[in-house]
Amino acid sequence: MMKLEQIQADFAQALMDPDFMESLAPQLQVSARQSERFAYYRGNMAGIWASALKNAYPVLLQLVGIDFFEEMAKAYGRAYPSQSGDLNQFGAQLSDFLSDSDFISDYPYFEDIARLEWQLHCAYYAADAQVLSLRDAVMAAEQSGQDLASAILIPHPAVGLFVSPMSAVEIWLAHQEGESMEFPAVMQKENFALISRPQWQALVSPLSKADYLALQSLFQKTSVGDALELALSEDAQFDIGAALQRWFSDGSFTQINFLSGL
Repeated sequence: MMKLEQIQADFAQALMDPDFMESLAPQLQVSARQSERFAYYRGNMAGIWASALKNAYPVLLQLVGIDFFEEMAKAYGRAYPSQSGDLNQFGAQLSDFLSDSDFISDYPYFEDIARLEWQLHCAYYAADAQVLSLRDAVMAAEQSGQDLASAILIPHPAVGLFVSPMSAVEIWLAHQEGESMEFPAVMQKENFALISRPQWQALVSPLSKADYLALQSLFQKTSVGDALELALSEDAQFDIGAALQRWFSDGSFTQINFLSGL
């Protein structure tokens, strides 16, 4: 007699691949409605896939429309079956799927929109941590007798950087309520952004290249002074004060250390 584990594996395979039903049928009690019941299960599974992806990729859904999105969800679910009981993890490989498929051959920026939305999704579910304010960072430097330029800033668990050769950030912002940004006329324009979650809402903050390079350096535990020098080498007009205000307001950091104390 076939082991239960094998029957379960074959059952799952038949849900994914209707052509596999013929191989599975001898293991099941014969029913006139067997195919109908499997079609019901299969449709229910596809609906769950689509719902999970809609939650993680709302802008991609707006861009492609409901019919296209649901067909894409079916194809994605077959190519990348869920590996976790947590459906919030189901869409992790959607950008890889899009890059390898012909679904988006006419719209190459869809892949980067998917990458951006997955980073936002992960930021929303990231671990919590105390947000460090600029005022607290300055006070910590004063109390320790250190210069803020010598500080090492520890990034918040929800924070990350995003870069795209396409206009993915501008496209995403153009689909947000209350945003004044219009859909970009030029698709192939390098975009940079900070992904953060300062108050339980994941945010996309557009960055200049100088901002991006400085934050990238800070997240790699370079001192504040060295990171700001990197920004100034990219843009001699870089406004240090305004940049620090933006970064801290977006909840980028959770802790401050000083080189002499490491």
